Amino acid sequence: MTIDENLNQLNEIMASMEQDSLTLEQSLAKFEEGIRLVNECRKMIDAVEKRIQVIENNREFES
Repeated sequence: MTIDENLNQLNEIMASMEQDSLTLEQSLAKFEEGIRLVNECRKMIDAVEKRIQVIENNREFES
């Protein structure tokens, strides 16, 4: 999944949890899924930050 897809799914999870129609077990499952998605997003962002650092370091080396 892309980061945009993960964020869209997180928004859907938040919307469903705000409706107060879920059981406690369903809410917990949604919460766990949300945490998993947030962790995936963090990993993707970390990977992009590392790529940017490599590009910047290479640019400085070439100058």
